[in-house]
Amino acid sequence: MVGPLHRTLSIGTVLLGWAALATAADWPQWMGPARDGSSPETGLLTTWPKDGPKVLWKVEGGGGYSSVVVSGKRAFTLVQRGDEELVVCLDIADGKELWKVKAGPAYKNTFGDGPRATPAVEGKRLYVQSVTGPLLCLDTESGKEVWRQDILKEFSGKNIQWGLSASPLIEGDTVLVLPGAKGAGVAAYDKTNGKVAWKSSDDKAAYASPVVVTVGQTRQAVFFTAAGLLGVDAKSGKDLWSMPWVTEYDVNIATPLVIGDQIFVSSGEKVGCAMLKLTDKGKPTTVWESKGIRSIMISYWANAVHHDKHLFGPAGEFEGPITLRCVDAAKGKEAWSKERFGLCSLTLADGHLWIATIKGELVLVPATPKGFEEKGRVKVMEESKYATVPTIADKKMYLRDRKFIYCLDIAGK
Repeated sequence: MVGPLHRTLSIGTVLLGWAALATAADWPQWMGPARDGSSPETGLLTTWPKDGPKVLWKVEGGGGYSSVVVSGKRAFTLVQRGDEELVVCLDIADGKELWKVKAGPAYKNTFGDGPRATPAVEGKRLYVQSVTGPLLCLDTESGKEVWRQDILKEFSGKNIQWGLSASPLIEGDTVLVLPGAKGAGVAAYDKTNGKVAWKSSDDKAAYASPVVVTVGQTRQAVFFTAAGLLGVDAKSGKDLWSMPWVTEYDVNIATPLVIGDQIFVSSGEKVGCAMLKLTDKGKPTTVWESKGIRSIMISYWANAVHHDKHLFGPAGEFEGPITLRCVDAAKGKEAWSKERFGLCSLTLADGHLWIATIKGELVLVPATPKGFEEKGRVKVMEESKYATVPTIADKKMYLRDRKFIYCLDIAGK
């Protein structure tokens, strides 16, 4: 998925924290092993039968928008049932619920009820960010609580308008989060005992999740806050650089996408997108940008992915038509567009885009700049206001709507 590695900055470093504990078959965190929306798996079912991939199981889920993470023989996600936000653990063989733990109270919002963030798993520990503030570390086998903190109460912070959404990121000995409080816009907790490791900035939180990357000799954590992009030393929290990126309503949502020595950032509300070159000597420089209402890739909710030197993703504003678009990552120029494709989220695997739509469909499109081709479309889920990102692990796909969690067999025959 990623081009030649830069001499002083390697996308492979994103994987270092997982290498010893996560296999190629696992999907241990938001947006996958490398936190870039892609799966390393090959040999998948890229020619579908008439009825699409076989549904292996379908079980009760609940409200919310957290995606599914997979480690070994277990899958984890956050759901809302009744007056509770719950962490649930499922057996991947049959979807049987092995345990559930209350993360916080139910969350109600006009733009969708329930949790937003996706858990992160490392070995026998699961890290969970509740939409209302609690940050939990749980034992993956039993669900037993190892420690619990509240990132809003800890720093006298206030929840953002549509609820805490940033998925926790395990980095070295810490867990990175976005309290959005004065003096603790971003923070790190010791992953072993839940004590604050460092805190930094006064930035108000937005909705995007952090990423990490090595630049020169420095491991940087990059946050997309309400104020813009913020780079800090991942070990100490020391501010390294910042770049203003203000969006109306503070809706910086899409997770920055690291591509070699560059980072792609995008948001809606007529702001647009840019490709930035990372450096160890200050803030990034602009490779290209496409700003304003006619931006080439306005990522309002869903993330783009990178493959074959191109970006692929849904582009469009909040109430406007959504286009599925392919963009030259080096120049910011359109390769192709499928107009009015509709609201969706996607994952890259085996050279294809696996797309979940709000109509409950799963769509298969080759990730090629040569042109748009729809190879498969099948109704799998209930219709929903928004689409949760598909998870791919061990040649299975995990999907969810607001009622159910699904497991599909996508192994090639």
